[in-house]
Amino acid sequence: MNQNSQNCSRQQLWLQMRLQYTEFDRSIEDFTREIGVRCPEGCGVCCTGTYEPEVTSVEAEYAARYILDVRKDLEQRFTLLEDRSYCIFYDESTPLHCMIYEARPIICRGFGFSGYTDKNGKFIYRPCRHMVFTPLEKTETGPLLSAYQSQYLLEYRHKQPISEAIAAAWQKLLYYRSMEEGR
Repeated sequence: MNQNSQNCSRQQLWLQMRLQYTEFDRSIEDFTREIGVRCPEGCGVCCTGTYEPEVTSVEAEYAARYILDVRKDLEQRFTLLEDRSYCIFYDESTPLHCMIYEARPIICRGFGFSGYTDKNGKFIYRPCRHMVFTPLEKTETGPLLSAYQSQYLLEYRHKQPISEAIAAAWQKLLYYRSMEEGR
């Protein structure tokens, strides 16, 4: 596969991801409105804990492309990679705490706002322990993180911590762009 066809297939994949992210975000908005769940104001625990979620290379490329095309000012964040204690895109001074909020990976979109199915196919909602809501007696349906992940991630099973993955993808995309410019 030559470089142009690779770029075209990546562009198509990113467009597909954008559509799936939008659909997932809508399902989460509907779900949160229905059950009244929300993050505590100013929380950010999911971005600052010792656990850094892992993402696939294609999710990282999507976020890296956002940085290259929309938020070039964030490129200096990669210098924080070695000494980080949490996600390098966390910013406590902003309401959503995320510098790449529009391009955040699926795990960041669904954490605390989605569920899973048990072995019998029953929906199980598992909120973050810091979330604010009044539990319903039965939450029988809601967004499934795994359903959205599986739509485009089957061929991209290798995962890395979010900061490392986006940094590697950013370097890769910079390289591809330099090759295109050098023609």
